Amino acid sequence: MADPVTSALLVIVAIAYLAGAFLVVTALAKVLGAWATSWRTRRHPEPVDAGLQHQAAAAMAAVAALVNVTPPATDVVAYLGAPTGDDARPVGDGGLAVTRFRAGRPTVVFAQAALTGLSPAAVQSLAAHELAHVIRRERSSAAARYGWLGGYLALVLAGAALTVAALVAAPRLAGPALLATMSAAVAFLALQVAFDRREEIAADRFAVDLTRDLEAAAELMRFYETYVAKPLPAGALARVWAQLELRWFATHPDPRARLAAMRRHLVDEPSD
Repeated sequence: MADPVTSALLVIVAIAYLAGAFLVVTALAKVLGAWATSWRTRRHPEPVDAGLQHQAAAAMAAVAALVNVTPPATDVVAYLGAPTGDDARPVGDGGLAVTRFRAGRPTVVFAQAALTGLSPAAVQSLAAHELAHVIRRERSSAAARYGWLGGYLALVLAGAALTVAALVAAPRLAGPALLATMSAAVAFLALQVAFDRREEIAADRFAVDLTRDLEAAAELMRFYETYVAKPLPAGALARVWAQLELRWFATHPDPRARLAAMRRHLVDEPSD
C-alpha cells in the first residue's frame, strides 16, 4: 500500500477515534449530570402542600385500579432536579415525574408543577405512564435490566486488551484496534439510548391504552414541550450542538413523536 494512502487511513482512524472518544465522554458527562441532579433532589427536598400529596396518591390509585395492581408509593417535591431559574418555566430540569426503586420498592415522585399545571385527566395520564415503568420493571429480571451494562464493560475490557496486544505485537494494528473498540462502545451507548426511548414509547402506549383519553395525553405532551423540553438556542453553532445532543443522547423522544405514536396505537388497537 502506498505511503500516502496509509497516512490518509491513519488520519481517518485518528479522527474517527477522537470523535468516538468525544461521544463517550459526552455521554458519561450526561450520566453523571443526571445522577448529580437526582442526588440534589433527594438531598434537599422542599416541602409541598399536603393536598398535592393526596392528589398524587389518588391519581396513582385510580390508574392502578384499572389494571388491578397495587399502587406504588407516591411523593411530591417542589422540583425534580434543579430549578431552571426561569419563572416562565416552573418545572425543574428533572422533568414532571420519575419512578425510583429503592430496595426493590418503587416510588413515583411528581414535580409540584405537574399537579398544579395539569388537568386531573392529564395527571392521571402521567400517573399511568409512570405505572407502566413500575410494571415493566417488576416483570423484568435484573439480568435483562443490567445485561447491557455488563456487555458494555466486557466489550471495553476486551477492546483495551486487544489494543495493548496490538501495541506490543503489531503496532500498525493499534489504530484500527482502538477504532474498532471505540466504535463498538459508541454503538452500545446508542443501543442503550434506543432502549430508553423504546421504553418511553411503550409506557406512553400503556398509558393511553389504559385511560383511552388522547386529549389528556395531548395536554400532557404540550405541557412537557412547553415547560420541560429545552428550547433550541439562537446561535447557529449552539443550535447544531443542541440538535446533535437531542438526536444521540436524549432518552425521551420528541413530544410530538410520542403523541403521534399514541394516536397510531389507539387507531391500530381500538377499544373492544
